[in-house]
Amino acid sequence: MTKPDSTTANSSVAKCDGTHQSDPRHEPAKGSLPWSKKLAERFGLDFGEELNQWWDEQCTHSPGPGEFRYPVLPQTLLATVPDPIWPPLMPPNFLPLLGNGAGDWLCVRLLDPDIAALTGRSTDICQWYHGGGDWLPWGDQLSEALLFDWLLNSLPQSDCRHAEPASESFDGGDEQPHDHDVRPATVAWREHAWGRWVIDRLPTLANIDWVAASDPRHLATDLLNQQLCEIPVRCQLVIDSLASALSCRLTPKIAHDLGLTWNDWMRWCFDLRSMPSEVSSRLQASLGLSSTDFDPAQQRWDDVVTHAAAVCQKRPDLSWGHDLLGYAQWSRGDMQDAERAFSNAVRCSVFSDQSVRLRTHWATANDGISKFSARFLAEMSASSHCGDSFEPQVQDQLGLLPAVIDRACLLEFLGPSSAEDSSSVRQRYSQMLVDEASVASSPATSARLLYAAGWDLGAEPMRRYGELLDRYMAACQAAGWSRHERLASVHRDGLKARYNL
Repeated sequence: MTKPDSTTANSSVAKCDGTHQSDPRHEPAKGSLPWSKKLAERFGLDFGEELNQWWDEQCTHSPGPGEFRYPVLPQTLLATVPDPIWPPLMPPNFLPLLGNGAGDWLCVRLLDPDIAALTGRSTDICQWYHGGGDWLPWGDQLSEALLFDWLLNSLPQSDCRHAEPASESFDGGDEQPHDHDVRPATVAWREHAWGRWVIDRLPTLANIDWVAASDPRHLATDLLNQQLCEIPVRCQLVIDSLASALSCRLTPKIAHDLGLTWNDWMRWCFDLRSMPSEVSSRLQASLGLSSTDFDPAQQRWDDVVTHAAAVCQKRPDLSWGHDLLGYAQWSRGDMQDAERAFSNAVRCSVFSDQSVRLRTHWATANDGISKFSARFLAEMSASSHCGDSFEPQVQDQLGLLPAVIDRACLLEFLGPSSAEDSSSVRQRYSQMLVDEASVASSPATSARLLYAAGWDLGAEPMRRYGELLDRYMAACQAAGWSRHERLASVHRDGLKARYNL
């Protein structure tokens, strides 16, 4: 993997003593506009005080102290085709800020203009994983995202950083190692220029009990109490609540040798209560494990519900909060609330489900099912536990399927389907959304439908994205979403330059 421009020998260098020197070539010419002004003109965006400081004062102090240590320099973003932008997998409202040298990025995400008008917040910072396109908000602002990056090694389940199946992490394989360690020591972050800047930007850090913070759960609680990095911290705590002694004990090969289906094993590990007693007895004998390793009490489902509900409230466009809340309600027989949660989840992008890290990917491994929530809604419908009364619980916005697409239509595409492969489903589903966009009642609804056509399940074949981006940009222009149109046009230029699409 080629590193971004900012990893070259000519980049700013972080010295061991915590001081930094900047390459003069990274400074604007004397008398010219600051980088932040040039970027604001390029993208038609008011990035705000913090990002303006980042580009004008901080980003040249590289490399940073965490995993995401390589900043995208302003001159790179001003290029006609900025190298870090990855169309079409990267959504067209994402702008990379820092990379880890392995293809993953911290990005500014432009939020739906209606949400910006409602909340006063037009952007957030998301971690984007190149291995499948999954994304997760790491903070409302860059300082929060950097803080989470630096503290992640000290939080619960810090090994579960990316959307990589656990089995792939332990069986060796032929994967070449990264060209650098993506899990550096974080002890020096306070002495780094970025660390001092983040401390200045986040005054509530002074309330953290750093002595007690040596306990990962205590640190997580402190961060939540200070309203810092809430979404990614809750994600780590959910992973921790679902963990058990069995989580990493089997590989696909061992499961096969024991006559187990790997997908069943993933489902049982996700919820130990679902494992048949005869299976646990056989595994105890075969693997020499104790009965306590199979005890469902290891998993704290009440905590899962607490965190999932909080995520649903703050970020309703994230599938995993609704998925877990719905599953917990379904498992205790609360079908009405489960249906409501799953009905919200099915409208969220599959790229927001964190399915591998949370071990929910077993639900979409067969039967042509595209989303975790669609499996349960289909099962509930078949057993008459599901009605048609639940309308979307949140406002239409980018990243959520608009209310104009009813749930029955969604389940037709996203639920069980034995007749087609996933590629065929994506093609038909994407085309359905394009068709609906062409007759939408407003340009804003059209833009949201076209966004979903490309970045809800993904679209195939890849050449399809050229047309989708063109249509999306036209809808943004008609809706008056000039910032979204301009950023999408940079993605469009990249698609044309790289793939001639």
